[in-house]
Amino acid sequence: MNIILLVAIFAAFYNIKFVPYNKNYLSKKQTDNLKGIFLILVIFHHLRIFGGLGDVFEQFSNAGYLAVGVFLFISGFGLMVQYLCRGSNYIKTFPKKRLLTILFPAIIMGLIYFVVKNRIYGYSLHNLKMDFLRGSSVISNGWYVTAIIYFYIMFFVSALIAEIVHKRKIALIGIILATGLYLVLCNTLHYEGHWYSPSLCFAYGTFWACFKQKIEAKKLKGVITIILCLFAIYYLLVPSLHIEYGWAEFKCLMYITLIVILGMRVVLNSKIMEWLGSVSYEVYLVHGLFFTLLRNNYVNISNGFTFACSLFILTFICAFILHKMFVRFFELLKLK
Repeated sequence: MNIILLVAIFAAFYNIKFVPYNKNYLSKKQTDNLKGIFLILVIFHHLRIFGGLGDVFEQFSNAGYLAVGVFLFISGFGLMVQYLCRGSNYIKTFPKKRLLTILFPAIIMGLIYFVVKNRIYGYSLHNLKMDFLRGSSVISNGWYVTAIIYFYIMFFVSALIAEIVHKRKIALIGIILATGLYLVLCNTLHYEGHWYSPSLCFAYGTFWACFKQKIEAKKLKGVITIILCLFAIYYLLVPSLHIEYGWAEFKCLMYITLIVILGMRVVLNSKIMEWLGSVSYEVYLVHGLFFTLLRNNYVNISNGFTFACSLFILTFICAFILHKMFVRFFELLKLK
């Protein structure tokens, strides 16, 4: 198992550069590298939890929600930056150019999962309904997919309201309120803790986008101010709301802040991680399928190393093909 970890570390960090200040610390190239790195962490986490692999994967037992938090932060940051730059033109095309590009792949993969699970386990529409009510999904580990679709929709609604009142930063308030609604819904439906833990990260990304120039102008003071605000939120707001998972949310935000600060000094240049970041959504959608296909009533790869290698290879090949297919489909619809 150590060889898998060593290969992943080399692929992620073989071409990094340390600089006095990286002004492109949240550029597309940098964030694609980050998505690639944390995508690997997500798969390692799932190999430990759902694949039953120990050894080096033991240390990734609690890495899942932190990695997802990075994805939500990058998504929130990217959407808000685009909106602040392009305004109403961005919002007019948002449903078909942004929302549809995450909805359509999720629907297609949901259908594929349903057919596969139906054939292997007798999975039914009743199971689908019960999974949804308990915070699960036909897509294995698909709660993140549900969450990101929710936040995309809420971002669109918030930005639409901001355009109506002609104050773009009102969108940030809308997203914060939408995050509160998300927490209330998760609590009402008694969803598990992983739904809560990275929940503030999307709003945090939109916040960073709104105040990025001010943060950069003050540099150290700006970062310290953010950290103090996070402490204030945790010690003042969380106890009053009696949020059961408050520590996890706070830890996730601090973890992301540390990553962003490190990004101001480190330039990530891994072509492998950049590519993985560009197909990260497809990888997330499809990797759970191979947990089912490689270990079930008919096929069972018991050897941990063989199972992990097979899962990585098949996932990446399938994600590459799916990405090409989805891009081509959206090009035909003139969405790209």
